Amino acid sequence: MIPLARALSVRLGPLPVSFPAYLRRKPRDPAPRADCPRRLPAPRVDIPVRDTSPDAAERGKLRTQGRYLARQDRWETLARGLREADLDRAATPGGSPVARLLAQGACSDALDSAMAAVARNDATTARAILFTLHDAIDGIETDPWLACALAYAHVAVADAWAGQPGVPDPTPMRRDARAQHLEAAQRLVARFDPLELDSPALAALRCDLLELHARPAGRVADDYEDLIDLDPGCPDHLRALGRDLRPRRYGDWARLDHEARRTAGRTSDIWGFGGYSWVWLDALAGGAAGAFARVDADLFTEGLHDILAARPDQHTANLLAAYCGLTLSGAADPRSPRARIAGNFGWIVEDHLREIHPDLWACARPIPGRVDRAEMLRRGRSRAISALAEHFAPQLELGRSLRFTEDGIDLSPSPCASCTLAPCGALAYPHRETRDEDTPCLT
Repeated sequence: MIPLARALSVRLGPLPVSFPAYLRRKPRDPAPRADCPRRLPAPRVDIPVRDTSPDAAERGKLRTQGRYLARQDRWETLARGLREADLDRAATPGGSPVARLLAQGACSDALDSAMAAVARNDATTARAILFTLHDAIDGIETDPWLACALAYAHVAVADAWAGQPGVPDPTPMRRDARAQHLEAAQRLVARFDPLELDSPALAALRCDLLELHARPAGRVADDYEDLIDLDPGCPDHLRALGRDLRPRRYGDWARLDHEARRTAGRTSDIWGFGGYSWVWLDALAGGAAGAFARVDADLFTEGLHDILAARPDQHTANLLAAYCGLTLSGAADPRSPRARIAGNFGWIVEDHLREIHPDLWACARPIPGRVDRAEMLRRGRSRAISALAEHFAPQLELGRSLRFTEDGIDLSPSPCASCTLAPCGALAYPHRETRDEDTPCLT
Protein backbone atom coordinates (compact mmCIF):
# COMPACT_ATOMS: atom_id res chain seq x y z
CA MET A 1 0.00 0.00 0.00
CA ILE A 2 1.22 3.52 -0.75
CA PRO A 3 3.08 5.00 2.28
CA LEU A 4 1.33 7.75 4.12
CA ALA A 5 -1.44 7.93 1.52
CA ARG A 6 -3.78 8.87 4.34
CA ALA A 7 -2.04 12.21 4.43
CA LEU A 8 -2.81 13.26 0.91
CA SER A 9 -5.73 15.40 -0.17
CA VAL A 10 -6.58 17.07 -3.44
CA ARG A 11 -8.07 20.50 -3.89
CA LEU A 12 -11.12 20.39 -6.15
CA GLY A 13 -11.89 24.03 -6.79
CA PRO A 14 -11.58 25.73 -3.42
CA LEU A 15 -12.25 22.57 -1.41
CA PRO A 16 -9.87 19.63 -0.79
CA VAL A 17 -11.00 16.09 -1.50
CA SER A 18 -9.86 13.55 1.10
CA PHE A 19 -8.53 10.08 0.44
CA PRO A 20 -11.05 7.23 0.47
CA ALA A 21 -11.01 5.05 3.57
CA TYR A 22 -9.20 2.16 1.93
CA LEU A 23 -6.13 4.35 1.35
CA ARG A 24 -5.87 5.31 5.01
CA ARG A 25 -3.89 3.48 7.63
CA LYS A 26 -3.98 3.78 11.36
CA PRO A 27 -1.69 6.46 12.76
CA ARG A 28 1.33 5.36 14.70
CA ASP A 29 3.33 7.24 17.28
CA PRO A 30 6.98 7.55 16.18
CA ALA A 31 9.69 7.50 18.78
CA PRO A 32 10.15 11.09 20.02
CA ARG A 33 13.39 12.94 19.37
CA ALA A 34 14.78 15.71 21.47
CA ASP A 35 14.86 18.19 18.57
CA CYS A 36 11.49 17.26 17.03
CA PRO A 37 7.98 18.02 18.25
CA ARG A 38 6.12 14.94 19.38
CA ARG A 39 3.25 15.38 16.94
CA LEU A 40 3.60 16.75 13.41
CA PRO A 41 0.74 18.42 11.55
CA ALA A 42 -0.82 16.22 8.88
CA PRO A 43 1.10 16.75 5.64
CA ARG A 44 -0.81 17.33 2.42
CA VAL A 45 -0.56 17.78 -1.32
CA ASP A 46 -2.90 20.31 -2.89
CA ILE A 47 -3.36 20.21 -6.66
CA PRO A 48 -6.25 21.58 -8.72
CA VAL A 49 -8.47 19.08 -10.54
CA ARG A 50 -10.00 20.13 -13.85
CA ASP A 51 -12.77 17.67 -14.74
CA THR A 52 -13.34 19.38 -18.08
CA SER A 53 -10.00 20.35 -19.57
CA PRO A 54 -9.65 23.00 -22.30
CA ASP A 55 -8.99 20.22 -24.83
CA ALA A 56 -12.07 18.22 -23.78
CA ALA A 57 -14.23 21.35 -23.86
CA GLU A 58 -13.02 22.23 -27.35
CA ARG A 59 -13.58 18.69 -28.63
CA GLY A 60 -17.11 18.71 -27.30
CA LYS A 61 -17.81 22.12 -28.81
CA LEU A 62 -16.59 21.03 -32.26
CA ARG A 63 -18.62 17.82 -32.24
CA THR A 64 -21.71 19.78 -31.22
CA GLN A 65 -21.09 22.26 -34.04
CA GLY A 66 -20.77 19.48 -36.61
CA ARG A 67 -23.93 17.76 -35.36
CA TYR A 68 -25.89 21.04 -35.50
CA LEU A 69 -24.89 21.71 -39.11
CA ALA A 70 -25.87 18.18 -40.14
CA ARG A 71 -29.24 18.35 -38.40
CA GLN A 72 -29.95 21.63 -40.21
CA ASP A 73 -28.89 20.11 -43.57
CA ARG A 74 -26.30 22.86 -43.92
CA TRP A 75 -23.95 20.65 -45.88
CA GLU A 76 -22.31 23.47 -47.80
CA THR A 77 -21.41 25.25 -44.56
CA LEU A 78 -20.13 21.99 -43.10
CA ALA A 79 -18.03 21.29 -46.20
CA ARG A 80 -16.47 24.76 -46.01
CA GLY A 81 -15.68 24.33 -42.32
CA LEU A 82 -14.11 20.90 -42.90
CA ARG A 83 -12.02 22.17 -45.79
CA GLU A 84 -10.77 25.26 -44.00
CA ALA A 85 -9.90 23.34 -40.82
CA ASP A 86 -8.07 20.67 -42.79
CA LEU A 87 -6.08 23.06 -44.97
CA ASP A 88 -5.21 25.26 -41.97
CA ARG A 89 -4.12 22.20 -39.91
CA ALA A 90 -6.44 23.49 -37.17
CA ALA A 91 -6.17 21.52 -33.93
CA THR A 92 -7.52 21.52 -30.38
CA PRO A 93 -5.27 22.48 -27.46
CA GLY A 94 -4.36 18.80 -27.16
CA GLY A 95 -3.50 18.45 -30.84
CA SER A 96 -6.60 16.66 -32.20
CA PRO A 97 -7.48 17.71 -35.77
CA VAL A 98 -10.51 20.01 -35.87
CA ALA A 99 -11.69 18.61 -39.21
CA ARG A 100 -11.99 15.09 -37.79
CA LEU A 101 -13.99 16.32 -34.79
CA LEU A 102 -16.40 18.28 -36.99
CA ALA A 103 -16.83 15.16 -39.13
CA GLN A 104 -17.50 13.00 -36.08
CA GLY A 105 -20.14 15.42 -34.89
CA ALA A 106 -21.83 15.64 -38.28
CA CYS A 107 -22.23 11.85 -38.44
CA SER A 108 -22.83 11.27 -34.74
CA ASP A 109 -26.59 10.74 -34.87
CA ALA A 110 -26.33 8.12 -37.58
CA LEU A 111 -23.21 6.64 -36.02
CA ASP A 112 -24.88 6.16 -32.64
CA SER A 113 -27.73 4.29 -34.29
CA ALA A 114 -25.33 2.19 -36.36
CA MET A 115 -23.32 1.30 -33.25
CA ALA A 116 -26.52 0.17 -31.53
CA ALA A 117 -27.18 -2.10 -34.51
CA VAL A 118 -23.64 -3.51 -34.22
CA ALA A 119 -24.33 -4.30 -30.55
CA ARG A 120 -27.34 -6.33 -31.73
CA ASN A 121 -25.27 -8.07 -34.45
CA ASP A 122 -27.57 -6.46 -37.04
CA ALA A 123 -25.24 -5.84 -39.96
CA THR A 124 -28.02 -4.99 -42.41
CA THR A 125 -29.39 -2.17 -40.27
CA ALA A 126 -25.93 -0.78 -39.53
CA ARG A 127 -25.18 -0.49 -43.26
CA ALA A 128 -28.62 0.89 -44.08
CA ILE A 129 -28.27 3.70 -41.56
CA LEU A 130 -25.03 4.99 -43.09
CA PHE A 131 -26.32 4.55 -46.64
CA THR A 132 -29.34 6.66 -45.68
CA LEU A 133 -27.02 9.36 -44.40
CA HIS A 134 -25.10 9.14 -47.68
CA ASP A 135 -28.29 9.90 -49.61
CA ALA A 136 -29.07 12.86 -47.33
CA ILE A 137 -25.72 14.64 -47.80
CA ASP A 138 -25.88 17.10 -50.67
CA GLY A 139 -22.66 17.21 -52.67
CA ILE A 140 -21.05 14.10 -51.22
CA GLU A 141 -20.15 12.79 -54.70
CA THR A 142 -18.09 15.86 -55.57
CA ASP A 143 -16.86 17.30 -52.27
CA PRO A 144 -13.85 15.41 -50.86
CA TRP A 145 -14.34 16.60 -47.29
CA LEU A 146 -18.00 15.57 -47.08
CA ALA A 147 -17.04 12.19 -48.52
CA CYS A 148 -14.25 11.97 -45.96
CA ALA A 149 -16.65 12.70 -43.10
CA LEU A 150 -18.93 9.79 -44.00
CA ALA A 151 -15.93 7.55 -44.68
CA TYR A 152 -14.73 8.19 -41.12
CA ALA A 153 -18.11 6.95 -39.89
CA HIS A 154 -17.79 3.76 -41.94
CA VAL A 155 -14.32 3.16 -40.47
CA ALA A 156 -15.66 3.65 -36.94
CA VAL A 157 -18.40 1.05 -37.52
CA ALA A 158 -15.86 -1.28 -39.12
CA ASP A 159 -13.70 -1.02 -36.01
CA ALA A 160 -16.75 -1.83 -33.86
CA TRP A 161 -17.31 -5.03 -35.84
CA ALA A 162 -13.69 -6.02 -35.21
CA GLY A 163 -14.24 -5.95 -31.44
CA GLN A 164 -11.76 -5.09 -28.73
CA PRO A 165 -8.13 -6.25 -28.57
CA GLY A 166 -7.75 -9.44 -26.59
CA VAL A 167 -11.23 -10.79 -27.28
CA PRO A 168 -11.75 -13.90 -29.41
CA ASP A 169 -11.47 -13.45 -33.17
CA PRO A 170 -14.66 -12.07 -34.72
CA THR A 171 -17.05 -14.47 -36.40
CA PRO A 172 -17.18 -14.70 -40.21
CA MET A 173 -20.29 -12.53 -40.16
CA ARG A 174 -18.53 -9.79 -38.22
CA ARG A 175 -15.44 -9.99 -40.44
CA ASP A 176 -17.64 -9.68 -43.53
CA ALA A 177 -19.53 -6.72 -42.04
CA ARG A 178 -16.24 -5.00 -41.22
CA ALA A 179 -14.94 -5.51 -44.74
CA GLN A 180 -18.11 -4.05 -46.27
CA HIS A 181 -17.80 -0.84 -44.26
CA LEU A 182 -14.13 -0.46 -45.11
CA GLU A 183 -14.91 -0.97 -48.80
CA ALA A 184 -17.71 1.59 -48.59
CA ALA A 185 -15.27 4.10 -47.07
CA GLN A 186 -12.75 3.44 -49.82
CA ARG A 187 -15.34 3.95 -52.56
CA LEU A 188 -16.25 7.31 -51.08
CA VAL A 189 -12.74 8.75 -51.26
CA ALA A 190 -11.01 6.72 -53.99
CA ARG A 191 -11.32 9.55 -56.53
CA PHE A 192 -9.64 12.14 -54.30
CA ASP A 193 -5.85 12.43 -53.97
CA PRO A 194 -4.66 13.62 -50.51
CA LEU A 195 -1.45 15.15 -51.84
CA GLU A 196 -3.11 17.06 -54.68
CA LEU A 197 -5.70 18.41 -52.25
CA ASP A 198 -3.13 19.07 -49.49
CA SER A 199 -5.44 17.17 -47.14
CA PRO A 200 -4.18 15.45 -43.97
CA ALA A 201 -7.74 14.23 -43.34
CA LEU A 202 -7.81 12.25 -46.58
CA ALA A 203 -4.25 11.02 -46.01
CA ALA A 204 -5.18 9.77 -42.53
CA LEU A 205 -8.18 7.97 -43.96
CA ARG A 206 -5.97 6.29 -46.55
CA CYS A 207 -3.86 4.93 -43.68
CA ASP A 208 -7.02 3.69 -41.93
CA LEU A 209 -7.85 1.67 -45.05
CA LEU A 210 -4.45 0.01 -45.46
CA GLU A 211 -5.75 -3.48 -44.76
CA LEU A 212 -7.77 -3.44 -47.98
CA HIS A 213 -4.56 -3.56 -50.00
CA ALA A 214 -3.06 -6.88 -51.03
CA ARG A 215 0.30 -5.99 -49.43
CA PRO A 216 -0.34 -3.41 -46.69
CA ALA A 217 3.08 -3.98 -45.12
CA GLY A 218 4.68 -2.66 -48.28
CA ARG A 219 2.63 0.55 -48.19
CA VAL A 220 2.41 1.42 -44.53
CA ALA A 221 5.66 3.40 -44.30
CA ASP A 222 5.08 5.40 -47.49
CA ASP A 223 1.43 6.22 -46.72
CA TYR A 224 2.26 7.38 -43.20
CA GLU A 225 5.23 9.36 -44.47
CA ASP A 226 2.86 11.27 -46.77
CA LEU A 227 0.46 11.87 -43.88
CA ILE A 228 3.11 13.03 -41.40
CA ASP A 229 4.78 15.27 -43.97
CA LEU A 230 1.39 16.92 -44.57
CA ASP A 231 0.77 17.52 -40.86
CA PRO A 232 3.93 16.91 -38.78
CA GLY A 233 2.62 18.83 -35.78
CA CYS A 234 -0.22 16.36 -35.10
CA PRO A 235 0.86 13.69 -32.59
CA ASP A 236 -2.15 11.50 -33.48
CA HIS A 237 -0.56 10.63 -36.83
CA LEU A 238 2.78 9.69 -35.29
CA ARG A 239 1.10 7.50 -32.69
CA ALA A 240 -1.00 5.79 -35.35
CA LEU A 241 2.16 4.94 -37.29
CA GLY A 242 3.56 3.15 -34.25
CA ARG A 243 0.35 1.18 -33.73
CA ASP A 244 0.28 0.03 -37.34
CA LEU A 245 3.92 -1.08 -37.25
CA ARG A 246 3.38 -3.53 -34.39
CA PRO A 247 3.86 -7.21 -35.27
CA ARG A 248 0.12 -7.91 -35.13
CA ARG A 249 -0.48 -5.24 -37.77
CA TYR A 250 1.96 -4.56 -40.63
CA GLY A 251 5.44 -4.49 -39.12
CA ASP A 252 7.78 -5.72 -36.42
CA TRP A 253 9.68 -4.12 -33.57
CA ALA A 254 12.86 -3.56 -35.57
CA ARG A 255 10.97 -1.83 -38.35
CA LEU A 256 9.01 0.24 -35.86
CA ASP A 257 12.23 1.51 -34.28
CA HIS A 258 13.69 2.27 -37.71
CA GLU A 259 10.63 4.27 -38.77
CA ALA A 260 10.50 6.03 -35.40
CA ARG A 261 14.05 7.27 -35.94
CA ARG A 262 13.29 8.34 -39.51
CA THR A 263 10.18 10.17 -38.36
CA ALA A 264 12.11 11.91 -35.59
CA GLY A 265 14.61 13.15 -38.14
CA ARG A 266 11.90 14.50 -40.46
CA THR A 267 9.96 16.22 -37.67
CA SER A 268 12.90 17.48 -35.62
CA ASP A 269 12.13 21.13 -36.39
CA ILE A 270 8.84 20.71 -34.50
CA TRP A 271 9.43 17.93 -31.98
CA GLY A 272 13.21 17.59 -31.61
CA PHE A 273 13.63 13.94 -30.64
CA GLY A 274 9.95 13.86 -29.71
CA GLY A 275 8.93 12.17 -32.95
CA TYR A 276 10.71 9.03 -31.75
CA SER A 277 8.72 9.01 -28.51
CA TRP A 278 5.37 9.69 -30.19
CA VAL A 279 5.80 6.78 -32.60
CA TRP A 280 6.71 4.36 -29.79
CA LEU A 281 4.15 5.67 -27.26
CA ASP A 282 1.15 3.40 -27.94
CA ALA A 283 3.29 0.51 -29.12
CA LEU A 284 4.92 0.27 -25.68
CA ALA A 285 1.61 0.63 -23.84
CA GLY A 286 0.75 -3.01 -24.49
CA GLY A 287 3.73 -4.11 -22.41
CA ALA A 288 5.19 -6.49 -25.03
CA ALA A 289 8.64 -7.72 -24.03
CA GLY A 290 9.82 -7.48 -27.63
CA ALA A 291 8.95 -3.79 -27.74
CA PHE A 292 10.99 -2.96 -24.65
CA ALA A 293 13.88 -5.06 -25.94
CA ARG A 294 14.04 -2.87 -29.04
CA VAL A 295 13.17 0.66 -27.86
CA ASP A 296 16.03 3.05 -27.08
CA ALA A 297 15.14 4.27 -23.59
CA ASP A 298 17.70 7.10 -23.72
CA LEU A 299 16.34 8.47 -26.97
CA PHE A 300 12.74 8.01 -25.80
CA THR A 301 13.50 10.10 -22.72
CA GLU A 302 15.18 12.84 -24.73
CA GLY A 303 12.03 12.87 -26.83
CA LEU A 304 9.81 13.36 -23.77
CA HIS A 305 11.87 16.41 -22.79
CA ASP A 306 11.53 17.82 -26.31
CA ILE A 307 7.78 17.15 -26.46
CA LEU A 308 7.20 19.07 -23.25
CA ALA A 309 9.48 21.86 -24.45
CA ALA A 310 7.38 22.15 -27.62
CA ARG A 311 4.03 21.67 -25.86
CA PRO A 312 4.35 22.87 -22.25
CA ASP A 313 0.59 22.69 -21.70
CA GLN A 314 -1.26 20.77 -19.01
CA HIS A 315 -2.88 18.38 -21.48
CA THR A 316 0.51 17.11 -22.61
CA ALA A 317 1.89 17.08 -19.06
CA ASN A 318 -1.05 14.98 -17.84
CA LEU A 319 -0.88 12.67 -20.86
CA LEU A 320 2.81 11.88 -20.37
CA ALA A 321 2.64 11.78 -16.57
CA ALA A 322 -0.22 9.28 -16.71
CA TYR A 323 1.65 7.27 -19.33
CA CYS A 324 4.86 6.99 -17.28
CA GLY A 325 3.24 6.81 -13.86
CA LEU A 326 0.32 4.51 -14.66
CA THR A 327 0.43 2.88 -18.10
CA LEU A 328 4.02 1.67 -17.63
CA SER A 329 3.87 1.23 -13.87
CA GLY A 330 4.36 -2.15 -12.27
CA ALA A 331 7.10 -4.53 -11.27
CA ALA A 332 10.18 -4.32 -13.50
CA ASP A 333 13.95 -4.56 -13.15
CA PRO A 334 15.13 -1.03 -12.22
CA ARG A 335 17.69 -1.20 -15.04
CA SER A 336 15.17 -2.33 -17.66
CA PRO A 337 13.98 0.03 -20.42
CA ARG A 338 10.45 -0.15 -19.03
CA ALA A 339 11.50 0.99 -15.55
CA ARG A 340 13.79 3.67 -16.95
CA ILE A 341 11.03 5.13 -19.11
CA ALA A 342 8.49 4.90 -16.28
CA GLY A 343 11.00 6.71 -14.06
CA ASN A 344 10.47 9.87 -16.09
CA PHE A 345 7.29 10.34 -14.09
CA GLY A 346 9.28 12.21 -11.43
CA TRP A 347 10.61 15.11 -13.45
CA ILE A 348 7.42 15.37 -15.53
CA VAL A 349 5.37 15.87 -12.36
CA GLU A 350 7.85 18.18 -10.66
CA ASP A 351 8.70 20.33 -13.68
CA HIS A 352 5.44 20.36 -15.64
CA LEU A 353 2.33 19.03 -13.88
CA ARG A 354 0.26 21.81 -12.30
CA GLU A 355 -3.27 20.36 -12.35
CA ILE A 356 -4.97 16.99 -12.84
CA HIS A 357 -7.03 16.12 -15.92
CA PRO A 358 -8.85 12.98 -14.73
CA ASP A 359 -10.03 11.90 -18.18
CA LEU A 360 -6.44 11.35 -19.34
CA TRP A 361 -5.59 9.34 -16.23
CA ALA A 362 -8.71 7.23 -16.71
CA CYS A 363 -7.68 6.41 -20.28
CA ALA A 364 -4.08 5.59 -19.31
CA ARG A 365 -5.13 2.08 -18.31
CA PRO A 366 -8.26 0.21 -19.48
CA ILE A 367 -11.25 0.31 -17.12
CA PRO A 368 -13.12 -3.03 -17.09
CA GLY A 369 -16.72 -2.89 -18.22
CA ARG A 370 -18.70 0.14 -19.27
CA VAL A 371 -18.72 3.18 -17.00
CA ASP A 372 -20.37 6.56 -17.30
CA ARG A 373 -18.44 9.80 -17.46
CA ALA A 374 -18.82 10.57 -13.74
CA GLU A 375 -17.35 7.20 -12.78
CA MET A 376 -14.57 7.57 -15.34
CA LEU A 377 -13.56 10.94 -13.88
CA ARG A 378 -13.70 9.56 -10.34
CA ARG A 379 -11.38 6.72 -11.25
CA GLY A 380 -9.05 9.00 -13.15
CA ARG A 381 -8.77 11.35 -10.20
CA SER A 382 -8.16 8.44 -7.83
CA ARG A 383 -5.40 7.09 -10.08
CA ALA A 384 -3.66 10.45 -10.23
CA ILE A 385 -3.89 10.91 -6.46
CA SER A 386 -2.40 7.49 -5.83
CA ALA A 387 0.51 8.07 -8.22
CA LEU A 388 1.33 11.44 -6.66
CA ALA A 389 1.04 10.01 -3.15
CA GLU A 390 3.62 7.36 -3.94
CA HIS A 391 6.03 9.77 -5.59
CA PHE A 392 5.94 12.38 -2.81
CA ALA A 393 5.82 9.92 0.10
CA PRO A 394 9.38 10.76 1.31
CA GLN A 395 8.51 14.46 1.68
CA LEU A 396 5.20 13.72 3.32
CA GLU A 397 6.89 11.39 5.81
CA LEU A 398 8.80 14.41 7.09
CA GLY A 399 5.61 16.37 7.65
CA ARG A 400 6.04 18.60 4.63
CA SER A 401 3.10 19.94 2.64
CA LEU A 402 3.15 20.47 -1.09
CA ARG A 403 1.00 22.84 -3.10
CA PHE A 404 0.94 22.85 -6.90
CA THR A 405 0.73 26.33 -8.40
CA GLU A 406 1.15 27.78 -11.87
CA ASP A 407 4.73 28.69 -10.97
CA GLY A 408 5.71 25.29 -9.64
CA ILE A 409 5.51 23.23 -6.47
CA ASP A 410 5.49 25.16 -3.21
CA LEU A 411 7.14 23.06 -0.50
CA SER A 412 6.27 24.11 3.04
CA PRO A 413 9.19 23.23 5.40
CA SER A 414 8.77 20.66 8.13
CA PRO A 415 8.32 22.16 11.59
CA CYS A 416 11.36 20.16 12.59
CA ALA A 417 14.29 22.45 11.69
CA SER A 418 16.86 19.69 11.76
CA CYS A 419 14.91 17.42 9.39
CA THR A 420 15.95 17.63 5.76
CA LEU A 421 13.95 16.89 2.66
CA ALA A 422 14.29 13.25 1.72
CA PRO A 423 14.69 12.77 -2.03
CA CYS A 424 12.01 11.12 -4.11
CA GLY A 425 12.69 7.68 -5.44
CA ALA A 426 15.79 7.75 -7.62
CA LEU A 427 14.84 9.06 -11.01
CA ALA A 428 16.03 7.14 -14.04
CA TYR A 429 16.54 10.47 -15.82
CA PRO A 430 16.89 13.68 -13.79
CA HIS A 431 16.63 17.15 -15.23
CA ARG A 432 18.23 17.42 -18.64
CA GLU A 433 20.69 20.12 -17.63
CA THR A 434 22.09 17.94 -14.83
CA ARG A 435 22.75 14.90 -17.02
CA ASP A 436 26.19 14.31 -18.45
CA GLU A 437 25.23 12.41 -21.58
CA ASP A 438 25.95 12.61 -25.28
CA THR A 439 23.15 13.55 -27.61
CA PRO A 440 21.45 10.38 -28.87
CA CYS A 441 21.93 9.38 -32.49
CA LEU A 442 18.93 8.77 -34.74
CA THR A 443 20.72 6.35 -37.05
